Amino acid sequence: MKRQLLLSILLPALMIGLSHDANAQNDQNRLGIELNGGFHEYRGDLGSSLFFARKPIYMYTGANISAYFSPSFDISFFGGSGDVGFYSTLPYVEEPFNNAGFTARLFNVSLGARYKFNNDIIMPVESKIAPYLLGGWGFQYIHSRINNAAKNYTGFVGVVHGGLGVQYNINSMFGLRLQSTANYMFNDIMDGFPFTNGIHKDNDINDMTMTHTIGVVVNLPYDLFGRESAGPKKMKDSDNDGVPNKFDQCPKTPEGWVVDSVGCPKDSDGDGIFDHADSCRYTPGKLEFNGCPDTDGDGIQDSKDRCPTEAGTAELKGCPDRDGDGVPDIDDRCPDAAGSAELKGCPDRDGDGVPDIDDKCPDKAGPAEHEGCPDSDGDGVYDNVDKCPDVVGIAANKGCPEIKKEDVRKIELAAQGIYFDTNKATIQSKSFTNLNTLVDLLKQYPEANVIIEGHTDNVGSAEANKKLSQERAEAVRQYLIDKGIAPERLTAIGYGQEKPEYDNATAAGRTKNRRVYFQIIY
Repeated sequence: MKRQLLLSILLPALMIGLSHDANAQNDQNRLGIELNGGFHEYRGDLGSSLFFARKPIYMYTGANISAYFSPSFDISFFGGSGDVGFYSTLPYVEEPFNNAGFTARLFNVSLGARYKFNNDIIMPVESKIAPYLLGGWGFQYIHSRINNAAKNYTGFVGVVHGGLGVQYNINSMFGLRLQSTANYMFNDIMDGFPFTNGIHKDNDINDMTMTHTIGVVVNLPYDLFGRESAGPKKMKDSDNDGVPNKFDQCPKTPEGWVVDSVGCPKDSDGDGIFDHADSCRYTPGKLEFNGCPDTDGDGIQDSKDRCPTEAGTAELKGCPDRDGDGVPDIDDRCPDAAGSAELKGCPDRDGDGVPDIDDKCPDKAGPAEHEGCPDSDGDGVYDNVDKCPDVVGIAANKGCPEIKKEDVRKIELAAQGIYFDTNKATIQSKSFTNLNTLVDLLKQYPEANVIIEGHTDNVGSAEANKKLSQERAEAVRQYLIDKGIAPERLTAIGYGQEKPEYDNATAAGRTKNRRVYFQIIY
């Protein structure tokens, strides 16, 4: 029931607090009212349950009225009530008095003070989380019910308080406070003395309790007498720089100057230009640029310089122009070749609107969609992909002429008439006529290239066959080179026995598999 009562106090106040703005109790909100609840713990002659060491844990509810005194101190009037108790079996006391215990109901009223860490000395006064220390003195009424006692105890006792806490300032009006307080009494009778049959004869420790609470604080713009707060008293500040005369080491600072914490003109970047006149107060600069830097020394301050690390001209907003075409290097795709602004500083030798850097035919005008190339021979294949740009051809041959069917047949027959010495790469002389025919055909089609493929049967090891076929293909390639065919047009590949076209199980098949094949490509 008590826990439900505590939640019914805290939760609505928290929800109200979350709907407001600002920050913490101060000299505008001078009066703070707190409702709190929590737990009571015992420490005395019977033992200790401090810091939840023993059960049961007893409930406590209280209230606090605090008045702002200074940035560091609040004066507090606080009180509350709750139960506390303890039970212990004492081995050194005869039965039935060894079962010692008590339950007491406490009511306390006290006056004290809180020292706040958010006082602009240790922490900023507007801190959301604000730790504090507290102390106080007051009276406590005790009604104690004691086991094995001739009578119970009821009466008043003086008490001194000390503790610590932390306040979370939701806004200027509401806060949450978490606090632990030690309460030391000025007598030793709450837990039974002198009514417990001598339990305390050799122990004169006074009774004490500890209270742990969580509370909701409401800050109001009034003082203890209900008068509305007038706000902080303003200290004299002759030069209106925000630093009162009492702390101002430069009390005659001109109006509008930025000052430091002691009221003197501030030069944050140390460039000799005070902040009030320094447009770049955190970066060392020059007087002529109102305190701003000019890193590249071109006479244009960095904030207005498009190229602050490269010296340039004012016309180009501080950027250089290496090729002198009027396009600053930062925008120039061709900074070392003079061009036009329309083509981002690049030249266009053939004037087709495609800059030379992108033009595959920079000396022949052509449309942009074909990378600046024309179709010189009108065969529908543009020069950028046409390997025969001056001869009408077909797309399948990359713009080169189609090889005549009769010439294709001659190439096939020439390949079939090439013979080698057994197990060697030496070309037999009877092959020369066919090879010369191939030379003549290649000269008729100068843009065509040839792949010379060497093949063998499956007699012998695959590794040896592949080596032999490569050597034979190389021998044919060299013959063609010797007859005037450009080396770059010829590629020799030995496949060995990897690609048979006939049955190696028969002598005829093996003979046909020992062959050279010519593949014409563009």
